[in-house]
Amino acid sequence: MKHLFLCLLFTVGALTACSSAPSARRDGDADLIAARTLAAAAPPEGQPLDPWLGTERARITSERDAAYQRFEQAEKICWRRFAVNDCISRARTARRATLERLRQEDLALNAIERQRLTAARLKQLERKQQ
Repeated sequence: MKHLFLCLLFTVGALTACSSAPSARRDGDADLIAARTLAAAAPPEGQPLDPWLGTERARITSERDAAYQRFEQAEKICWRRFAVNDCISRARTARRATLERLRQEDLALNAIERQRLTAARLKQLERKQQ
């Protein structure tokens, strides 16, 4: 009987771990898709990148500030409820998801900027060699 209970407990634990992993993977995939979409929206190679980068970084900063403000408002509301910890935990999870998406977008912007600077530097070196 004791072995059956331990086996059942192990099975439930394994199923719980397996069921939570795909949702985390899906969220990560959504962040990567958002970052790739942002990279696809970049201006073509010949056009200036700085104005677009400036507006995108400003958008990310304002969204990040809004996420922090939403968390602060949610936290104030949570303190009025009976189940404070659960409410705050959900607010933190929502904030963390938003900040992770914005982080992926910021990393995509940095990668685009690095690629453009590298391409410009290589062109400059080619011209210098000729």
